[in-house]
Amino acid sequence: DESRVTDADEAVVISHNWDELRRFMWNYVGIVRTTKRLERAAHRIALLQSEIQEFYTHFRVSRDLLELRNLVQVADLIVQSAHGRHESRGLHFSRDYPGMAEVAVPTILVPTPPK
Repeated sequence: DESRVTDADEAVVISHNWDELRRFMWNYVGIVRTTKRLERAAHRIALLQSEIQEFYTHFRVSRDLLELRNLVQVADLIVQSAHGRHESRGLHFSRDYPGMAEVAVPTILVPTPPK
């Protein structure tokens, strides 16, 4: 409802969240991964999703907010996929699962129903 939102004068928050996402994805979900790092990334993604939802509720939607939302959704899919793959394959190495599976199988994510 347009009458209940205002212009966001804190664009710095969106910029900060964008930088935080980029940084923790590189550090926790990059080439070398661990289950613990993936869990930490998932926790931070959940926090960002909560902040983005709050922005949607109180401020006018901007292009930067939409892009941040999309980046966070993609990050979530990457972390879910990496968390479900219990092997090291290709470019990505898991310290918890250093070996390759005999047969490469695709990772299939099943959407969870909305709450």
